[in-house]
Amino acid sequence: MSRLFTPYALRSLELPNRIVISPMCQYSAHDGSATDWHWAHLGSLALSGAGLLCIEATAVTAAGRITQGDLGLYSDANEDALAGVLRMIRAVAPVRVA
Repeated sequence: MSRLFTPYALRSLELPNRIVISPMCQYSAHDGSATDWHWAHLGSLALSGAGLLCIEATAVTAAGRITQGDLGLYSDANEDALAGVLRMIRAVAPVRVA
């Protein structure tokens, strides 16, 4: 059996396998908030069987975004939108999220 499919521990974080989905800038946020695109994109990746799913770069200030379409965590609306996506991921898949 390939080691790719064996559990792996990163300190206290236990992963069921060594498959990690890299962060992908999707440039699909609206004023920093996750959109339906994030629900579909991250939801499908969460169901892939990977051990760890990395969310795209997320700016802590609007000025810190690479583009106008980047995710942000600089407003309550940003937080609420991304929290909804994370709740969905946790409801449908055991994948760890970074």
